[in-house]
Amino acid sequence: MDQRILYGCIAALGVMLGFDLLTRASGVELDLPVSTPLGSIATGGVLVTFAAMTLGAWIARRDFRWVALALNAVLWVMVIAVLHSVAMPTDANASLSAILKFSGLGIVLSLAASWLGAMLGQRLAARRGLPATP
Repeated sequence: MDQRILYGCIAALGVMLGFDLLTRASGVELDLPVSTPLGSIATGGVLVTFAAMTLGAWIARRDFRWVALALNAVLWVMVIAVLHSVAMPTDANASLSAILKFSGLGIVLSLAASWLGAMLGQRLAARRGLPATP
């Protein structure tokens, strides 16, 4: 893996983790959840994902779109695993399909935000004339 891509991943994860820590520490709902018939959407989280992947791609300069998508997918797999492990002891009807039904729209929008943010970051880096070499 290219060193710039690694730095881009660290920056993107740092932005997303910083937002989550700020949300927890402030006690204010900065995630701006919106309930829809298709599931719940954390609009703040989607926007932060877009911004984080834009920054990560700008740092990486190239080849970050698939990395951003994979990074976000791995985060979602971990979130779903935690939700499933927490829900199972308390609710016998808690199933993976119920969790995916509730979170599905948020997952899709978050993955789309990752891809679009990475595309924007790479374009911004190319526009500034930053070299793509490590």
